[in-house]
Amino acid sequence: MKKKIFFIVLSCIFAFHFCMTALYVLPFNPISHKLNKAVNSYINPLFTQNWQLFAPEPLSSTIYVYVQAKDKQGEESEWIDISSPLYEANHKNRFSPVSMLNRLGTGAYLQAVHIDQLTYKIEQKTTENSDDHTQENQVKELTNYQRGGIQQLYNLGMYYATNFFDEKSIDMIRVRVESKHAIPFSQRNNKAYEQKKSYITQEWISVSKLKGEI
Repeated sequence: MKKKIFFIVLSCIFAFHFCMTALYVLPFNPISHKLNKAVNSYINPLFTQNWQLFAPEPLSSTIYVYVQAKDKQGEESEWIDISSPLYEANHKNRFSPVSMLNRLGTGAYLQAVHIDQLTYKIEQKTTENSDDHTQENQVKELTNYQRGGIQQLYNLGMYYATNFFDEKSIDMIRVRVESKHAIPFSQRNNKAYEQKKSYITQEWISVSKLKGEI
């Protein structure tokens, strides 16, 4: 009897995991849009997948995530490099769990800047009858998928900020993503070549809002 119950429970767990994974990896559709928050909460960060390697334009840059904190007196800290120590640790041991932490920042960034026409059309359709949204606001509005990526960046930044500062003294944080482009093949022997860099800096967000306290 116990074995039967065990296998029934195990089967339910596998069925649930299969359904959530299917909604995450299948092409975007109205069902996955409706369940987007629940699916992303389950998949990220342990089961997240990055298909950028197989995209028409594979990722050709290294992503670095930084966090900056502001205390209740308004004093701002220096930018804290989250990614470099993780990259160095991963290079020393390729089989360490650090590789998963590395993927968190990169995955969150790719999700935050992801643009998909189908996603936009579906999300636009859900708000087109709303009196609170003008056409101009709809164009500027981020998709739920992109907002999820930005939220992950903030969560990652908050986690590391509390490792460097007293959590009670932190009033606000913001994150910055640096994309360091790969050296072109034609410049591989040019020691004077400077890698191109681009930055995306998010707005300040209060710790209380990040924790959902307001």
